[in-house]
Amino acid sequence: MFSLGQRIRELRMKKGITQIDLAKGLCTPSMISQIESDRARPSYKILFAVAERLEVPLEKLLSDVDLNLEYVSTYKMARAMVAAKEHSSAIPLLKELLETPRTQISTMDIMFELADCYLHTGQLPEAEKLFNQVYELSILRQDHQQQALTLKNIGLVEFRRKRYQLAAYQWHKGLEEADKMEEQDVFLKASILFNLGLVHSKLGNLTEALDYYNGASGLYESVGSLYEIGHVYMGLGMSYKRLNDLEKASDYSERATAIFNGLDNVLMTVKLQVTCAVLQADKGMVEEAEAMLEQGIAKLKELGQKEEMGMAIVELAKLRLQQGDLQRAAELCRDARGWLPELHMYQGWINRIHGQIAKARNQRDEAIRRYQMAADCFKHMDAITEWDDTMYDLAELYLEADDYKRAFGITKEVRGYSRLILEERGIVL
Repeated sequence: MFSLGQRIRELRMKKGITQIDLAKGLCTPSMISQIESDRARPSYKILFAVAERLEVPLEKLLSDVDLNLEYVSTYKMARAMVAAKEHSSAIPLLKELLETPRTQISTMDIMFELADCYLHTGQLPEAEKLFNQVYELSILRQDHQQQALTLKNIGLVEFRRKRYQLAAYQWHKGLEEADKMEEQDVFLKASILFNLGLVHSKLGNLTEALDYYNGASGLYESVGSLYEIGHVYMGLGMSYKRLNDLEKASDYSERATAIFNGLDNVLMTVKLQVTCAVLQADKGMVEEAEAMLEQGIAKLKELGQKEEMGMAIVELAKLRLQQGDLQRAAELCRDARGWLPELHMYQGWINRIHGQIAKARNQRDEAIRRYQMAADCFKHMDAITEWDDTMYDLAELYLEADDYKRAFGITKEVRGYSRLILEERGIVL
C-alpha cells in the first residue's frame, strides 16, 4: 500500500519528468515536493491536473493508496502546523478529520487539537464548546491527565474573557485532577500552578499569587526546566514589585535574566533587562536604570521588536519626567507613539505623561484633555489600577480649580465602576 505522495512520485519517475515539469502552471515545485513527501495535501483541482499531466486516470492515481495512511498523515500535518503556531492553517485539516472519523486516531484527540486552535485564534465560543465535549469524554474514560489538561484550557478561555474568578475555579479543578494521576505530570501541574499565580495576581491576591508561583518554581526546578523557571521568576519579580518588596523583585528579575542569558534567548533577555531597569529606577538608581533602558531600546530596535521598543521608550519617558526633564519626556512619548499599536495600554501611558507635563507647565485644559484620553484608553484595555490612578489625578485637577462638582462626579464614577468590575470578577457579591 502507498501513500498518495508516494504514488505521485512513483508515476512521475516512471514518466521521467522532474518536479519542476510536473509543477509547471499548476503550483510551485516546492509544493510538489511537499505533496510527494506527504507534508502537504493537494486540492482536488491540483490532484486532477496532476493526474492529467501524468497521463493516468484519477482512479489509477488513487488505486492502492492507503487512505488510512492518508488520514494519519493529515493528522500529523495538522499537529505540525499547531507546533509551528500556524493554528489558522490547521483548523480546516482538523475539521476535515472530524467529519470523516477513523479508528486510527482518537476523535477526542482531534477535538482537543481543534479546540486548542480555536483558542489560539480567538474563537472562544467554539473552543469552549469543544473543550467541554472533550472534558465529558475524558470523565467517561477516567482519564485524569486529559481532564486536567482540558480544565487548564477551559480556564484559559475564561482568562481571555477576563473572567478571572471562573478561570481560577477551572484551574483549581484541573490541579485536583492532576493530583489523581498515578504518575505525576510535573510540567502539567507546574503550568497550572503558574496560571493560578497569574490569575491571583490579576485579582489582587498577591500573597496567594506568590505561593502558587513558588509552587510552580519548585516543580520546574525539580526537573531542571530552565525556560519555564525563567518565566516563573519573572512572575515572582512582578508580584514582589507590586508588593513594593523591591529587593526581592530585583533579585528574581536578575535570576530570570541569568537563566535566559544562559539559554541564549536574546529577546527575552532584553525584555528582562528593561524590567530590571524599571526596578532600578523604583529603587532610586536612576543613572543605572537610564543606561539599561537605552541599551535595551537599541537592542530591541536591532531585533525589529517595534512594540517592545515602544514600551521601553515610554518607561524611559517616565524616568525623564521624574527627573523634571519635561521636553525630553515629551519627545520620547512622541517617538514611542509611532512604534505602538493604536489600541495599546502604553498609549494610555503616553497620554498620562503628556497630561503630567501639561500640569507641570500650568496648561490645565491640556492636562485635563490628556488625562481623560489616558483614562479612556486604560478603561478600554481593562487596566483598572492605571485607570483608577489617572481618574484620581483628574479629580485633583478639578479640585485645584475649585470645580468640586466635577471632582465629586469623577470620584463617584470611580467607585461605581470599580465595584462593577469586582462584581463581574466574583470578588464582591
